[in-house]
Amino acid sequence: MRSFRALIRKDLKGYFDQPTGYILIVVFLALLSWSFFRSAFVTSEASLRPLFTVDFAVESPSIPWLLALLVPAATMRLLAEEQRDGTLEILLTQPIQGWVILLAKFTAGLVFVAIAIVSTVGIPLSLMTAGNLDWGAIVAQYIGSIFLAASLVSIGLFTSSLTRNQIVSFILGLFVTLVLMLLGLDAVSVTLPGQFATLLQSLSPVTHFSSIARGVIDLRDVLYFVALVSTFLSATFLSVRGRTRSHRTIQYRNLQLGTAALIVLSILVGWFGASVKGRLDLTADKVFTLSDGTEQILSGLDDLLTIELYESADPPVQVDLVARDINDFLEDLTGNAGGGQVKLVRRFLDFQELEEAQRALESAQQAVLDAETEEDALSAQTVLTSATNTYRDAQDTARKAQLAGIEPQRFNVQTPNGLEIKNGFLGLSMTYTDKREVIPFIRSLDGFEYRVATLAYNMLQQDVERKTIAFLTGHGEKPLQENFSELGRLLSQQYNLAELSSDGDTPLDLTGVDVLIIAGPTQPMAAQEYEALSVFLQNGGKMMALVEPVFIDPQQMAAYPNQFHFGDFLEPYGILVEDNLVFDLRSNETITLGSVSLPYPYWPRVPTVDRKVAGDVESVLLPWSSSLGITDSQVGSVEAIPLLRTSPFAAVDYAYGDVTPNSPQLDVTDRQLFESDIGVAIESQENRQNGSGDSSFRMVVVGDSDWLTDPIVNQAQENLALGLNLIDWLAQEENLAEIRSKVITTRNLTFSSPTHRNLVQLANIAGIPIVFIVLGVVRYITRRSKGLRAYIRGE
Repeated sequence: MRSFRALIRKDLKGYFDQPTGYILIVVFLALLSWSFFRSAFVTSEASLRPLFTVDFAVESPSIPWLLALLVPAATMRLLAEEQRDGTLEILLTQPIQGWVILLAKFTAGLVFVAIAIVSTVGIPLSLMTAGNLDWGAIVAQYIGSIFLAASLVSIGLFTSSLTRNQIVSFILGLFVTLVLMLLGLDAVSVTLPGQFATLLQSLSPVTHFSSIARGVIDLRDVLYFVALVSTFLSATFLSVRGRTRSHRTIQYRNLQLGTAALIVLSILVGWFGASVKGRLDLTADKVFTLSDGTEQILSGLDDLLTIELYESADPPVQVDLVARDINDFLEDLTGNAGGGQVKLVRRFLDFQELEEAQRALESAQQAVLDAETEEDALSAQTVLTSATNTYRDAQDTARKAQLAGIEPQRFNVQTPNGLEIKNGFLGLSMTYTDKREVIPFIRSLDGFEYRVATLAYNMLQQDVERKTIAFLTGHGEKPLQENFSELGRLLSQQYNLAELSSDGDTPLDLTGVDVLIIAGPTQPMAAQEYEALSVFLQNGGKMMALVEPVFIDPQQMAAYPNQFHFGDFLEPYGILVEDNLVFDLRSNETITLGSVSLPYPYWPRVPTVDRKVAGDVESVLLPWSSSLGITDSQVGSVEAIPLLRTSPFAAVDYAYGDVTPNSPQLDVTDRQLFESDIGVAIESQENRQNGSGDSSFRMVVVGDSDWLTDPIVNQAQENLALGLNLIDWLAQEENLAEIRSKVITTRNLTFSSPTHRNLVQLANIAGIPIVFIVLGVVRYITRRSKGLRAYIRGE
């Protein structure tokens, strides 16, 4: 160990006694920080995804791709320089094991690269002042970066052992690294034949790094990186030790055989490690872990729930990785939920196999007809029986998929005959008693748990009538089909939807309505309609009121008051709808006017307050919204629950009119900035205390009716998640809200001022690199003064 530590210190001094090491780190940090903040300020997301993304973009380099440049440059000298100076032979003749020298070189290179990676931790630390980060995912991302760096260092060490020239070593290392990494990109693998593309993609470090970068440390990915490092270190050991052995001796042959065996073993570990299970979900919300809500839903099974997964036997490369995640999730589901009442059946589909089976059957039938002897006929009949069984099995699977509604998707794949269209399958059907639900094609793991849980929930409710969500119209409200088609599409998966028209003359009949949605009324309601709504709530009804106190003309960017905004009905329940527009000078959306993108304070990003009702959605976009006040209720004991509250950098505009991005109303002082409630939930306390949960009324009020319309939810998917969560809470289906929220948590960056934003950016782009520059200068001066003192003493 003493020799091992001494060798590591020697190589680390080699990095930091020369300006090259500092230059590499400074350039690496400056480029990464510049690229990250360039993306982060556009998305306003408190996340390190742009820093660790595996998507290749020359204009926005990330850690994986900059490591592909840094590591070959950092490792090119480790062995090539020793060979050039003739010190490697001297080192190998010392009483030090060859593997100790090799591991010391590898460790020194990895420590140097790890210092560069860890030095980027200033980015998340500084972002803590402007947003709520998922530190579990960040830890996983840094662990994944160290694994990736280790594999690239082993490659660089191997190429450094092949030559005396450092430049040649750098070029070789860069070439091998880029080839392996590019194979993991869909844009490259899609041009290769199916099975070959899948194989090569599984051999790419990009594939396994992207899995860890999600926040999940999978044992299969760890084994892959260990196997890759072991493979290249073994090859390096052969290259180095081969220089001290005659290639004709038995010792060299044994060295070759031993190294080859170690390489084969490493490859087998990486290859068969793909079937090893085990992972650690480090994300804050346990996004990739089965939720308690799913387990709660499946605990109600009193019969067998059969999940049939239909997937391609030879999947296109675009589907292969998704299929791996889906299989992992379904295995977790069958093993941990439902009390053994969930069964998974996999069915593999391949049209090419079906066609081959049909041709084999036809050939066997012809062989039976052409048989001239009894022995030939018996042999041909045996082949025919086997071909018939194979064809029937393939045809039966294809028929089951067709009957289940599993649809093939077309993908471009490379074949020996060129680029062709290939069908790919990845869908499932779920059967419970006499009921069946289907997901025709699964494109992503994101949101998959919610879809499965929703289908299971629907089947469990087969003896219970679905609850009804009704949209009230007739008073200028926004209709369902024209404005809320995306919301309606998702609601229809678990609820009955209806539009309830009222003209004020005919009594308002709310029989059979479980949740009533009133979206942006602009015309007065009759007294008898108010009476019907009051009775509906008194009888335990649930209501969502999306009020619009202010009209907006988007063409003129002007605002006008809406006199009939439904606020007079809500006031007795303790909700005051205020006649204003809320704006936020810091947490807001960017809009495009012509060719210019500008921050728009009248479209604030509003954080959620109560997670029990809102789920884990962090914030939503509320365009042209108004504030709500909370006062004493006149209808009994009611609990008011704030749902949406602006940041401390918000204010209200009572003199609205001009709502352009440069409106003079936006010029306010710090004293005029304060938090405002824009969403409130209320629930009857009396019935809850009496234990009659379903009979207690619930109501959600939001000071904006546009936030769930199709144009807004297409821009802000988290709005859709929150809307669905609120409706589930109203309908008292909180388990579904818990599951959905897992995949939709958004974390926003909110800087207190432009100065704050610039300080965070400059501290990382210039501050940390300057620290390394100062350390390099201090190191140089220190070494120079020591050298001068030694020279003087020698004089």
